[in-house]
Amino acid sequence: MNAGVISRYVGIALICNAFFMLLSAVISALYGFDSSFSPLLVSCFLTFLFGIFPLIFVTGGRDINIREGLAILLLAWFLSCIFGMLPYVLWGGEFNLVNAWFESASGYTTTGATILNEIETLPHGLLFWRSSTHFIGGLGVVVFIIMFLPTVGMIGFRMSKMEVMDVSRSNFQYRFKKLIRVFVTVYLVITAISFAALLLAGMSPFDAINHAFSAVATGGFSTRNLSIAAFDSPLIEFILILSMILSSIHFGVIYASFATRSAKIFKDPVTRFYLMTILLSTIIVAVSLLLEGVEQGIFHALRNGAFAVVSIISTTGFSISDTSGWPILSIMVLLYVSVQCGCSGSTCGGVRSDRVWLILKGVRAQLIKMAHPNAVVQVKSGGQVIEKDLISSVHTFLFIYMVLTFLGSLFYAMTGMSMMESVSSSISMMGNMGLAFGENNSFYNFANAPQISKIVMGIQMIFGRLSLYPVLLIFTLFRKRF
Repeated sequence: MNAGVISRYVGIALICNAFFMLLSAVISALYGFDSSFSPLLVSCFLTFLFGIFPLIFVTGGRDINIREGLAILLLAWFLSCIFGMLPYVLWGGEFNLVNAWFESASGYTTTGATILNEIETLPHGLLFWRSSTHFIGGLGVVVFIIMFLPTVGMIGFRMSKMEVMDVSRSNFQYRFKKLIRVFVTVYLVITAISFAALLLAGMSPFDAINHAFSAVATGGFSTRNLSIAAFDSPLIEFILILSMILSSIHFGVIYASFATRSAKIFKDPVTRFYLMTILLSTIIVAVSLLLEGVEQGIFHALRNGAFAVVSIISTTGFSISDTSGWPILSIMVLLYVSVQCGCSGSTCGGVRSDRVWLILKGVRAQLIKMAHPNAVVQVKSGGQVIEKDLISSVHTFLFIYMVLTFLGSLFYAMTGMSMMESVSSSISMMGNMGLAFGENNSFYNFANAPQISKIVMGIQMIFGRLSLYPVLLIFTLFRKRF
């Protein structure tokens, strides 16, 4: 491997981070040079310095191999999280090193979990920086790197596959460079529309841009202690529901729907399955809340149920109500959707609906085969036959995902967290969802979690955001080398 080439492209990711630190410092200056101005400016300088150094002394221009590409991918994420700690550590307050690591990893991986007890005491510049880490991480630091690669060859395609599943890609065909442009375009358009809509709904410009960043990245950081409940506005909640749903649907499907002026978004089988899951889950939660007397009236039950389901299945993590007193049926439904989550090719995390849908199709095919041993049964998606290797890889992914989730739960339990907190926290970190059940749910935070647990949670967030395979693959490649 060429360490110089790797450092060059990781440096590009750091420069992108330095730009948003500078932008956050500008926001701080606009609000009277608040207490975050100096920490942000110093962080920007240090991050830019480390980013520009390899660009000056290392020449580019050659292709990179798969090992180097994976190293760039992994280092870009970890170093972004590490340098993203700087504004928090330099500002102080509740941010010691461990808390800063947790908050930074949560931001970049769009998990949205926080250690803050008093979010509203943070200066405007630091609040904007928190949301900016969502915006950067939402589309993936890897996209910012690939946009600068001199030659987009097989490594570019393979790196894109880390974010885009074959089942989803089969529904629309774009060249790799166009695929990147599609993703960036849809990402920016949803952000702009969300910002404008929230502004018209009564949010201040500062709140609107921060929540638009969080919604499009399916992150969940808010500028308020009570999250979206602080605004107490059904209109704002409805806008965010639409933003979260759009941001958790494959961006290529959304682009194809508008580019062809057709209803492709409703013709795609995975998207239909995802939307149907939202509808059924909302109905079950709302009925459960009504029957148990938690909510009075169908409107309030549907309002709270729909927002909770969409917020969790999209892995955003916004809140408008405290789920600690909700019926066990509602909690079980929310736990399920926190595992399934949205679609591949979007900004959400988790197992993703594509894989769940494919597993269900495979189970159906297997049952038919058992009933009719001589029949030739094929699994299809939109009329196309799904290869057995893809189905096998989905089963492998699900097995590894569940094992790591179980190991995370076991580790958190060993540090003193309760069973519900341990299990739901591990599910939340792996799925980049941000909410947990038990003490750390809805309006609560992870401030009281053991320090060692916060460190591991940050690593688990990154594993979940990278969809496991890039991390496992790079370790396999290095093991073979040595």
